[in-house]
Amino acid sequence: MEPQLENEIKNKARELIIKSGFLMSAAELDALQVNDLGLGNIRKEGFAFFDILRTPRLRITLLVLLPNQTLPQHMHPPYDNELGKEETMRVIYGQAKVYVPGHKNNDHLLIPEGKEKYYTARHEIVLNPAEQYCVKPNVEHWFQAGDEGMVTLCFQNRVDETKNLFFDPNSTGCLIKPDD
Repeated sequence: MEPQLENEIKNKARELIIKSGFLMSAAELDALQVNDLGLGNIRKEGFAFFDILRTPRLRITLLVLLPNQTLPQHMHPPYDNELGKEETMRVIYGQAKVYVPGHKNNDHLLIPEGKEKYYTARHEIVLNPAEQYCVKPNVEHWFQAGDEGMVTLCFQNRVDETKNLFFDPNSTGCLIKPDD
């Protein structure tokens, strides 16, 4: 991703964090990272994040999506005698839409153009500030911000991002280098 675009996305994410009222130090705001999942269309598919806590067994992340931005469909399968990663999202600001398998309950999904076959989970769960939802291990899901964007806290067990399975074959996934 070109540095100018990366800085633009980081700045917009920082603005949402500040607007949310979630307190972060200047150093933490500077450490914000962005990921386009290798798809090259960060404004539509991607996210910004800051790991508040990251250990081999637990991760707490501030996850930021810009208005109508999508974190593409994926799942956390079982591995190493574990059920897979469980992920709980709690909304701090804006609106988060979580999509899981089940009855399609919204005829106006904002799926990135040409990507419909990679977004098969169509049951929409809308979360507003102070609401949360837990995605169980090995369940297909994707997230999308509402019109104002979203700032959420994500709580996850057993973090090995190499185990995530993204449905878009062009995705490099959520691979990041943990801070040592």
